Amino acid sequence: MKIGLLGAGWFGREAHLRNLLTLDGVEVSAVSSRSEASLDASKELVGPGLQVFQNWQDVAALDELDAVIVALTNDQHHAAAMAALKAGKHVLCEKPLGLTIAECDEIIGAAEEAGRILQIGHEMRFQRLYGHMKHMIDRGDIGDLQLMWCREFRGPMRPGWRSSEALTGGTILEKNVHHIDLFNWMMDCAPVRVSAHGGTNVLTDREILDNAQVLIEYEGGRRATLELCLFAPNGGECEVGACGDKGRIDTKNQALELVYHGFDVPDRNRMQIADEGDAANFTDSSGRVDRGIGPELEHFVDCIRENRQPINDGESAKLAVAVCLAAQESIRRKESVDMAELLG
Repeated sequence: MKIGLLGAGWFGREAHLRNLLTLDGVEVSAVSSRSEASLDASKELVGPGLQVFQNWQDVAALDELDAVIVALTNDQHHAAAMAALKAGKHVLCEKPLGLTIAECDEIIGAAEEAGRILQIGHEMRFQRLYGHMKHMIDRGDIGDLQLMWCREFRGPMRPGWRSSEALTGGTILEKNVHHIDLFNWMMDCAPVRVSAHGGTNVLTDREILDNAQVLIEYEGGRRATLELCLFAPNGGECEVGACGDKGRIDTKNQALELVYHGFDVPDRNRMQIADEGDAANFTDSSGRVDRGIGPELEHFVDCIRENRQPINDGESAKLAVAVCLAAQESIRRKESVDMAELLG
């Protein structure tokens, strides 16, 4: 299977390219980057036979490619995914799928029309820690799921385009679409209303929010809360939890720790949910390990070979985008936003 990488910058190389090179039966044939240094670094990883281009359009148009990875800035996801799908390529598009609901709908429609696989880079679904948490919830370990939460206090994201509102679509869409996707996946019911507060209190040299609190209401009175701070010391854990009428689950992503609490005091189980091997590990800008990208890419290749829909498909990604946009709109308007306003 021949794959092209649109966007061979630091993330494209370190997260996607390195992991693609570990997959059996996969050849990275071409990459794009506006940076000569990035193209040279890609050749060092892949070898002298790698085709390199400064414009992603040239890679998307290559007849020999079966699929592409879109790892460009957020504002380019729509154009790149549309071009690749129209050229008959399978597409793994980094999150977010689009900056608007209309962009998401157009990409989903293009994939359906082309009969090609569309997968979105919500790699947290592929981390064994969260996969095990999802399994426990689905088999009823905590009963009827009522509440979820995510608390992430960390240092700033990498400087550059991620500081731009226009290029990212906003902090919550850029950073927390991952956590919103986890909420939607584990709640497994529709979000109906979003209320949020946030500001740029400390990192005032940037356009985007540096802190936020988000409350999402789901069908049946269920709720999820997100608490984000981007000016805390580096290395903080991302804490994700869930509580139902029979128990509670707490997780810490860097410790690979999952703690299950039942209502009886002795009913407490602390587990280490380790990942297999080191190939799936990727160290992000704050020095933390992200363990989902390798398995995500393997899933993409398997879905193409077996002609089946990925678990992180276009519709689920669109819903995560919609919740993020609702949260950012709530902050702007200083009022709650109904999901029906965005999704109809």
